[in-house]
Amino acid sequence: MFLTRAVRPTGVLRAASRDDRGNAMIAVVGLIAVTSMVTMTVTGATVDALSYTSLTRAGVQSNAAAEAGVDAMLAELFADDCPGTGELTVTQGAVDPTLTGTAAANPFFIANVAHRTNAGAAWTPGCPDGATTQIRIQSTGFAADTGVAESASAGDESAVQAVYVWTPGANSEAVTGAAVFSYGTPGLSNSLELLSFNGNSANVIVAEGNILCSNSVYVQGDIVAANGNIQLDNTCSAGGNVWASGTVGLQGNKTIGGDVIAAGTGITRIDPSTRISGGVYARGEIDSWGQRCTTGATGWDAAGDACSVARTTGANPVFYFRNDVVAPTPPRWIDVNYVAANWQTLGWTVRTYTGPCTIDNRTRTNAQVLAFSTYTTPTVIDMRGCTSVVFSSSANLVMSMRTDLTFIMPRTVNLENFTVASVGNFDRALRFITPDTVADNRPTTTGCGRFDINNRNETIDAVAILIYSPCTVQNSNQLAWRGQYYSGRVTFSNNSELTYVPIGIPGFDLGNGAGGPGGEGAVGGPATPGHPGALVAYTDIDPPA
Repeated sequence: MFLTRAVRPTGVLRAASRDDRGNAMIAVVGLIAVTSMVTMTVTGATVDALSYTSLTRAGVQSNAAAEAGVDAMLAELFADDCPGTGELTVTQGAVDPTLTGTAAANPFFIANVAHRTNAGAAWTPGCPDGATTQIRIQSTGFAADTGVAESASAGDESAVQAVYVWTPGANSEAVTGAAVFSYGTPGLSNSLELLSFNGNSANVIVAEGNILCSNSVYVQGDIVAANGNIQLDNTCSAGGNVWASGTVGLQGNKTIGGDVIAAGTGITRIDPSTRISGGVYARGEIDSWGQRCTTGATGWDAAGDACSVARTTGANPVFYFRNDVVAPTPPRWIDVNYVAANWQTLGWTVRTYTGPCTIDNRTRTNAQVLAFSTYTTPTVIDMRGCTSVVFSSSANLVMSMRTDLTFIMPRTVNLENFTVASVGNFDRALRFITPDTVADNRPTTTGCGRFDINNRNETIDAVAILIYSPCTVQNSNQLAWRGQYYSGRVTFSNNSELTYVPIGIPGFDLGNGAGGPGGEGAVGGPATPGHPGALVAYTDIDPPA
């Protein structure tokens, strides 16, 4: 049997092949479309993820940079090195020294500081001053790696704001000087204590005249007579040096914490009951009040007296007839005149007082008197329209200071039962200045009355007071103050206590050129700078445009 194959017409077979190829093409195109969609979806998701990742990274970096700016500004403020412009800038290269070129020049953060006098006041750009109670630090940080797409650029910059309490430091107009500078012979007696504070030595310096202390006085610093003798009787003691251009006499039971230095050629007499922690340096003879070591000599024996001083007082060494003993440098008087424009240039508000010249129980409610406790920026109050000023004990005046105050006074002043406190316990400086109008480096006493401080006067909290007058300043009856005196003549009596806080006078240097054997004028310690206190608020803010 033969098998036979059916043969299709040639034309029919070719037509069928072309149809199959069209179907295959459609399938391929569809596959490509699906693949493209998948690819686009994956690519889009990847780009979105990359944008989100770069946004997150940039945000973290810029926020960390902004916070670093706050910390950097705080460090500058604590170091008392606030930038003069109030603005602090750090670049990438300063943070990462491996960066070079453009990357190193890009800013890492920009921080600036502002200050204000109270919580409701407007902010003033720049470093804090003596009246500041709050500071504000605003810092803008920049990302090291910015967003890869425009949508991610929002994280390239971040800004924060921090508000802190500002704790003011000790006033720094002048930290040289003395607790008591008396151009002429002072009066030191009757339970007087002059105390040191914060590294500032409570020195007594007298330019012209002798120093005589009769009883119950303790000076926790040097006692210096630049052109005179020193005589300390009974329990008059010094925590530092006793230094005279002339002779020194020490009688009675007392303690000298430093050296005894007598640059005069006369006799220096030292009671054996005195205790001396330093040495004795005398240009002239030494007399030990009849006590003498046996040396075999007849008559007066300088070596025997010197030996006795060393043995009984503990002084070491004890020198006499020494030509190399140096006298204190005579300090010149600093003439402080009052020029209103000078104070205004330094940022003070000047007010002319026209209220009552006697402030007592009837006039203490006068508006200008009450205003003393309301001023919030450094203020000068010119009271020279009065021929004399009296703060009467009947007023029992308590002045609450909100800022530094300076009273420009006439040549006769009487303070009775006068109390000063600081609002908020911030350091405040109160100055009473009777101007010296003649520039001759001597106190001008023409027309002088007296600056009389009596009948219990005290400071509370962190207030320091300076009294400047070319006239006599007399203290009596329970004085309890912090501050310093600079006067033509200063006297104390009857339970007075002064803790030395050097506040000086703006625009003047009260360094007296004496200061002690090791110093030339600088008898005070360094000023204490202000610093940031407690955090008040810390918030995110919009970066500046």
